Amino acid sequence: MHFVPALVALVVFATACSVPVRTAARPDLPFTFPFAVDSLPSREIAPGVVHRTLYAGTGPWVAQVLDVRLDRCYTAIALKGGTSAVGRTKTSALLFETAGTRDVIGGVNADFFLFTPAGVPTGLHVSEGRVLTPPSEKPSFAIDSLGRPHIGVFRVDGAPKFAVDDPALARVSLTPFHPIEAVGGRPVLLRDSVIVGDVDTEGQASFATARHPRTAVGIADGGKRLLLVVIDGRQPGFSAGMSLRETAVLMRGLGAREAINLDGGGSSAMVYADATLKGLWHIANRPSDPTGERAVGNALAIVKGCRP
Repeated sequence: MHFVPALVALVVFATACSVPVRTAARPDLPFTFPFAVDSLPSREIAPGVVHRTLYAGTGPWVAQVLDVRLDRCYTAIALKGGTSAVGRTKTSALLFETAGTRDVIGGVNADFFLFTPAGVPTGLHVSEGRVLTPPSEKPSFAIDSLGRPHIGVFRVDGAPKFAVDDPALARVSLTPFHPIEAVGGRPVLLRDSVIVGDVDTEGQASFATARHPRTAVGIADGGKRLLLVVIDGRQPGFSAGMSLRETAVLMRGLGAREAINLDGGGSSAMVYADATLKGLWHIANRPSDPTGERAVGNALAIVKGCRP
């Protein structure tokens, strides 16, 4: 671990140097996986929020997990660097900026985004009820007005076309309900604990069945528990990344009944606030870009706060 000064904060890069040697069966693990897991060290970073690191030499795989009890007065919010849909910001910077006004616990990168105009999310983005980018035909992760998490497809009645930063978005009402917070992704990985049939055919084979770094979010325990997961990849000997199906298997093993894939590759990043040293942030995973953490279109953060 080493400390790196950021523009306005210190960021702790907490990454493992190697994958531990595989051990025998692990009856002590709190979860069941269809592959051998070498270790799953866990640490509570806030009351009701546990950070876990999964090491599995079979991949090899290294995955970071934020296991959040939403019923302990936490919620998820969508973050975008500014009021425009355009623009890219690192996940760590988005979380730190938000920490000036909210009690931020941690978060991950969110939706796929355009490079022209740079940083525009390709799917739905809703923040505090305001639609910043309209829904596509792809699914989204959303929080309703009661703080309950959902994964589904949202629509605008009449299916109008919107320009980037169209003022008309402020008057949009979404169906089947208007979320308070939402970010897009693709594809859905799990429905009622069943791996969705098109995980092997989503997009090109190089996206669906090849192994890449992945970011995903899962819903467990009837919506009382949220799982934010980042799997490192493209790093031989450390972590190979996962296919979409392998990601779905991991999410189910962690307890998710519903799950959706978010943007991955060099965009995959998990960041969380240090539980003991105020102003310090851990980048939990090892981003695959040679230059480190990538600037992204938006992020999904966990904050302290109960919905009415």
